[in-house]
Amino acid sequence: MRVTVKVDSEGYCVVGGSDQYDLRTRPQDIEQIEPARRYPALRNFLAYVNSGESLFITFGCKVWSEVDVEEGATEAWVFGSRVDIIFLHQADNFVQAPLEDVSRWIAELLERESGALWADLRVTPAKFSPEQEGYCLRLSLCARGATSGQAEIRWGLGMTHAQQAVLFVARALRQ
Repeated sequence: MRVTVKVDSEGYCVVGGSDQYDLRTRPQDIEQIEPARRYPALRNFLAYVNSGESLFITFGCKVWSEVDVEEGATEAWVFGSRVDIIFLHQADNFVQAPLEDVSRWIAELLERESGALWADLRVTPAKFSPEQEGYCLRLSLCARGATSGQAEIRWGLGMTHAQQAVLFVARALRQ
């Protein structure tokens, strides 16, 4: 899997809001997230990353499918997702370095995956309130396939791998 890790200085993630759900304290709210209802791999990722054994929580996600005719690509369909992640303990989100370390570690684990997948991990500024800024980790994962269905299946396998990488890092940081 091709993996890029970047520190993004442009734009902001917005943490909190009426369209966001606290899946750690109210796991049943996952039913309110349309992409999680449609895609079991995303649903499982969100459930496990927000579980009691994780040091992270999610606060946003999106999924897309498109035809992308990249030069030299033999498979035109792309299926992708983005999940926004922060540390469970708010204080850990106000320094950039810990999320940079986490992104590099997740990247190392994901690089062992198939060449039909690619991931982008970005440490991005985040607004926690009008007067509080910090950082979040944006994990985007995409898969290419000859058909839309094949790309989606590959993406699902990649999401499972990403879930395992995030949980592995969470467990290691706990020790």
